[in-house]
Amino acid sequence: MPGLVVGLLFGLGYGLVVWLAAGPVVGIAFGLVGGLVFGLLFVGAAWGWFAIARAWLAVAGRLPWQLMTFLDDAHHRGVLRQAGAVYQFRHARLHDHLADVDHLK
Repeated sequence: MPGLVVGLLFGLGYGLVVWLAAGPVVGIAFGLVGGLVFGLLFVGAAWGWFAIARAWLAVAGRLPWQLMTFLDDAHHRGVLRQAGAVYQFRHARLHDHLADVDHLK
């Protein structure tokens, strides 16, 4: 809740400054996006960073948009095992292949 309030206040201030410099449409857009991002970062919770990283990787095409659906499907197919809130690869060679950054180049 504090992140929402701080994000809202930051977004209003930021949007007003951009509104005065670039116009109302741009000011409202920048205020909403800036407030949302700042609110998520201000909270400092792992969820905020996770949401930003997940969106960034999905836009870059390196992660599925429906990540939890993908992980659940992989778990049901036997590729992943779940230990509490953590997913682990069942096969060491698959884990090593996906952890190797050279295959992404």
